[in-house]
Amino acid sequence: MKADEIRTVAVIGAGTMGAGIAGEFARAGYDVRLLDKNEELVQRGMAMLRMAQEALIAARRITRRNAASALKRVETFTALEEACSGVQLLVEAVPEDLSLKQATFAQCDNLCPRRAILATNTSGLSITKIASATKRPGRCVGVHFWNPPHVMPLVEVTKGEKTSTATAKTLMVVSRRLGKRPILVRRDVPGFVGNRLQFAVMREALHILSEDIASAEDIDTAMRAGPGLRWGVIGPLRTADLGGLDIFHAISEYLFPELNSDSKPSPLLSRLVREGRLGAKSGMGFYQYRAKHFDESIRHRDDVLLRLLKVLNERESRKGQGT
Repeated sequence: MKADEIRTVAVIGAGTMGAGIAGEFARAGYDVRLLDKNEELVQRGMAMLRMAQEALIAARRITRRNAASALKRVETFTALEEACSGVQLLVEAVPEDLSLKQATFAQCDNLCPRRAILATNTSGLSITKIASATKRPGRCVGVHFWNPPHVMPLVEVTKGEKTSTATAKTLMVVSRRLGKRPILVRRDVPGFVGNRLQFAVMREALHILSEDIASAEDIDTAMRAGPGLRWGVIGPLRTADLGGLDIFHAISEYLFPELNSDSKPSPLLSRLVREGRLGAKSGMGFYQYRAKHFDESIRHRDDVLLRLLKVLNERESRKGQGT
């Protein structure tokens, strides 16, 4: 299946990620079928899709006319057989449970056209194991969109052990047509690339907090005002190049032995989960949240990210033009 042959895309799961992914495909001109178990879940997904549209309109990323046209290209379903009929690409966005994803892939394998590509939006589960539930592992691939999908440009296209090069290439091309910045993950490793980097930082942040070296707010400030700001522009490896690999090597020699290397979740994190302090959704995590403040925090996050993305895109455009 080549990228030019893909016209109709089914998205299985209308939660935060599924609804966001459906919107991305619809805005890029694809006909989209958004499915969930019942009409209430589907309509909740459509409400989230509309909210994302409003954020993009406010940021002047799309016009209201573009948004309306995109919505017309999204059709909702509660019957899997109907959603799968005649599609060229299916994107699975069900909860992060291996057995559930395998069962979903097995069903979709039986219902989708033989040449259709089956993609999973897993954030770190084995593509190989998910694809093993099908008779088409060569046409199964990981396509991990980052949350929120309407803002974050990264898509991780991950090959399973039997994913064909052609399938991976097709998803790279399609992702670029969505306006994304895809990377190819050549090997099927847990967490792929983005989450391995993210959780390496998270492990050390939790260690610093549990050792009372700094407060949660100061840890976040250190990342936002320090390496996080720099990495958003040039990434960690180019940062090392510009700083001098000899300098980074010298620091590594004395710092690496001091860094946390736990192979299990942080005791602090485990305690918070046991206590029901699950973050914004429960009203308390490392910080305290009220419903109104939570909504405001999400809007503020998306607004800042969209403005930052605009600056970075303009920078990339100038670089591409040789200016």
